[in-house]
Formats: sequence, C-alpha cells, structure tokens
Amino acid sequence: MSEAVDDRISALKQTRLWTEIRKLKHDLIIRFAKRENRVYTQFYRFPHQLRALVERVVPALRPHGVGAEPLKILVFACCSGEEAFSLSYVLRRHFPELRYSIRGYDIVGDVIEKAKAGLFTLEEASWGPFVTDELLGEMFEPAGEGLLRIKAEIREPITFAEGNLLDRQFMESLGQADMVFAQNVLFHLPRSQAREAFRNIHHVLTAGGALFINGVDTDMRAQMTKQLGLEPLEYLVEEIHNDARVDRGNAWAGSYVGRKPFTRSGRDWLRRQATIFYKAR
Repeated sequence: MSEAVDDRISALKQTRLWTEIRKLKHDLIIRFAKRENRVYTQFYRFPHQLRALVERVVPALRPHGVGAEPLKILVFACCSGEEAFSLSYVLRRHFPELRYSIRGYDIVGDVIEKAKAGLFTLEEASWGPFVTDELLGEMFEPAGEGLLRIKAEIREPITFAEGNLLDRQFMESLGQADMVFAQNVLFHLPRSQAREAFRNIHHVLTAGGALFINGVDTDMRAQMTKQLGLEPLEYLVEEIHNDARVDRGNAWAGSYVGRKPFTRSGRDWLRRQATIFYKAR
C-alpha cells in the first residue's frame, strides 16, 4: 500500500499540475512571507553574468576603447566585499588598461570593516560553487595566521562605506554611475520598500548605464524596469538564471528567495528573467 502511494506521488511530481501547484505556492509566499535582511554572499557567484559584463556591457559602455574617463561603479548590499572584489578581478583580467572605480555600500558596519581589510579565511574565500583553485591563486595572496588577502591591484580601485538604499538623501549624494549592482538584496525587503529602493537605484544610474539586478521578485522586476524605461540585455539570460538556481533552485517553491525553473513563456518573460538592464540615453 505504501509503495503504491509513493509511486503515485512520484508520478504526480512529474506532471504539469504539480509544477503549477508549486508555482502558486511560491507566488503566495512572495506576496505574504515576512522579509528578513540576511548577510550572505560569495566570490564569483554569477559567472555567466560576469561573462556578459566582459563580452557585452563594457564594450557597450566603452565602444571606442577604454576611454579617458574611468568607469564609475556602485555595488549596493556589498556585504564583506566579495562581489566588488570579484568584479574588480574580472575587469583587471580582461581589460588591463581600463580605468575604473568601485564603491561598495552596506548597512551593516561590521561587514564593511571586513571588506575594508580584505582578509578572508580559506573557507570564506572558497565558499561557493564557482570558486576554483585558479581563481583563488589569482585573487589572493597569503597574509599569515591562516588568512588570505585580496591582492593589492584588485583592492586599489575599491572603497567601502556604510550606506542605505532607502535613504534618498544618501543616494542623491552619490552622483551617477556607469554600472550599478544591487543583487540578492531587494527580495529581502518588504515589497513597498523594494520598489522605493529600485527607484533610488535607477536615480543613480547614468543615461546609457547598466544595472545588474539579480535577486528581486520577478513580477516586480518586470513592472519596475518597464515603468522606468530600462531595457533588458538578451544575452546568456538562461545561463545566468541557472547560476542563481545552484543556490536558490532547490526547494524553490518554499521560499521567497527561491528561483523558479527558467521559462520563456509569457510576453514579459525577458523582463522577468533578465538580470542586466540598460537605462535609456
């Protein structure tokens, strides 16, 4: 009897009905679940997004070469600096003549101090599915006492400070940037605050600039990018999506941070699934 029931449940899980039930559950969680701030990040967490940066975004922002003016980059919810350091590493590796500045901001003072130090244990540095020994060797140098330090040439263009996406006065003080990263943060905010933060992020992005925005409710991403006139980059969209699913795909239906299986269905599929957008010139 138990084996027969198990077989029926297994068969049900292979049906379209089961998938639709899970989607409904996820939609309800997104609408009603309590959002909580989390301190969580990794080095090199979206490799296909970084590939799109190298192959599409930087060439679009600097079509005639590296340019006289440095690229201005803002990273919000930077935590202890993993995304900012990964970004600097990629830019330095692929565009050695490019001048750029990266400013990272977070609301948690302790993680900002850790980012400023640029020191990590081997466990911290290697935590994440896409970190390789080659990457560790190119990004870090021994710092003694079992610690690794981000190499000086990677750290040099980066500054870190406390800052809040929801503080309009603070956001207006930043000026405008060519690239803005706000990843795996908006889905931790109540939806009304996430919309406010989205508008603030858009405000600091220069005309023609690129927004990187993984980790946001997909319906909100579609609505806000359309409302604000942001155009999606249709490049490696599925691959970037699946990078995020490595951490957020298991049991996706039971959490607001869960990443649904990729789909191109629906008229707004690209706005829902894309994570890189350009601001109109």
